[in-house]
Amino acid sequence: MPVVNVELRGEFDNSYEITVDYGIMDDVVADLRDRKFGRTPVVICDENTRELFGLDLVEMLALEGIDPLLLTVPAGENSKSLEMFGSLLEAMLEAGITRQDVVVALGGGVVGDLSGYVAGSYMRGINFVQVPTTLLSQVDSSVGGKVAVNIKGGKNYCGMFYQPKRVYSDISALDTLPEREILSGLGEVVKHGFICDHGFVEFLNENADRVRALDREVMSRVVARCCEIKADVVSRDEKEGGVRRILNYGHTVGHAIETFAGYELSHGECVAYGMRIVSRACNRAGMLSDEDLALHEAVMDRLGLATGLLDINPSEIMELMKRDKKVKQGAVVIVGLDRLGNAVVCEDFPLQHIEAELAGIVK
Repeated sequence: MPVVNVELRGEFDNSYEITVDYGIMDDVVADLRDRKFGRTPVVICDENTRELFGLDLVEMLALEGIDPLLLTVPAGENSKSLEMFGSLLEAMLEAGITRQDVVVALGGGVVGDLSGYVAGSYMRGINFVQVPTTLLSQVDSSVGGKVAVNIKGGKNYCGMFYQPKRVYSDISALDTLPEREILSGLGEVVKHGFICDHGFVEFLNENADRVRALDREVMSRVVARCCEIKADVVSRDEKEGGVRRILNYGHTVGHAIETFAGYELSHGECVAYGMRIVSRACNRAGMLSDEDLALHEAVMDRLGLATGLLDINPSEIMELMKRDKKVKQGAVVIVGLDRLGNAVVCEDFPLQHIEAELAGIVK
């Protein structure tokens, strides 16, 4: 059972463990039974994870003499809203939830982001744990404490840094996902290799077929390695003041595509396109070698990531990038690659190269 430690020992000790294994829901039940994180669990899920996991979790807790509060939100990005955030807070207050209780986020990135923001805000903060059920949430959004909702003007503009007390990543949950959700998560998987670990990129390229088949052994290794990489970065920079910015590789362009598409494309899909665009632009700018770009393209092709054309307007994408949260003194900050496995933060990146590459993926 791989266990990844996220070491966060600043003014307060916010450290926690990520457990990665196949079929670990019993561990979740045992820890909640023992009141390890709080008394009454508030289980927040969406319509899909309620049927797949939520009702079973409630039943298992009931057998242990625990009566949780089960709250369900509609599936999809639209649930990451201030309206849904408010309705969950009201439901918890009406049910008599106190600061001694615990929020359990049971679902993908939307549920995790929303639940964490609810937990961090309710009565100025109560404990929460993450039980991520999608590949994207297991390798990325459940780790690092970024929680948020969207507002009309942009994604994740209303939120905070609020760390979970523990993360339980059950590899068996991946078997329930449609192919599009797997591909969305793989976008974040390859990102971790691109920014920090050339050897991991080679591993993914050599084992692409086993990754696509969700081989149990390979996926346990993949999820754990991504968590190790992100945990290392977050432990050095919890609140994104420096090195943590490299985790945004592909995101500035990807978020703009996601917003332009009205969230019809998933986050992971958009990040994959963002990485394609930025890697090619880095090559145009003389930063990334032809050899490294070729491996970058090969592993994405083998995993089926960002392989088609998009119905986008490059000039509008460029305008949306200027509204990104990471804009600094009016300049768009781009995370690029100077070699595969090493990301660099560029505050003066030649944006004309990005616009040129965007034009190359238009239908």
